[in-house]
Amino acid sequence: MDRRIDDLGVAGGPGSSNGAGSAPLRVVVADDADGVRELICLLLDLEPDFTVVGRAANGAEAVDLVAETGPDLVLLDVAMPVLDGIAALPRVRRLAPSARVVIFTGFSAHTVRDEALALGADDVLEKGVGSGPLVARLRAVCQRQAPAG
Repeated sequence: MDRRIDDLGVAGGPGSSNGAGSAPLRVVVADDADGVRELICLLLDLEPDFTVVGRAANGAEAVDLVAETGPDLVLLDVAMPVLDGIAALPRVRRLAPSARVVIFTGFSAHTVRDEALALGADDVLEKGVGSGPLVARLRAVCQRQAPAG
């Protein structure tokens, strides 16, 4: 099991500064492919406005990490064992209603987009997107105004 929760009381946790006067966005990354998950985490940890607070290898671990960490952003792979990203999505939404949730898929985004958005995803991205566009898209999703509820 590859679960890691960073110490939330040090730099990168709530109330810390990223040099721009605001705390970095706290992220949970869930992907069953170890290499993909670690690369995404490395990429986000290199950015001053993101900090990875949890890593999950399946949807059930992702749900547990969301409950434990209260992240600002959750990146969920679609195809994972135990609980896939689509099945985990409503649980993540209930646990962290203000978090942004992005579905990350190796399939065509069009095949899961409608279902994911209907279940509360903020965006759907294909895994083929480059690192620069991925980070830019995640920033854009996090900067969107939350829908009135």
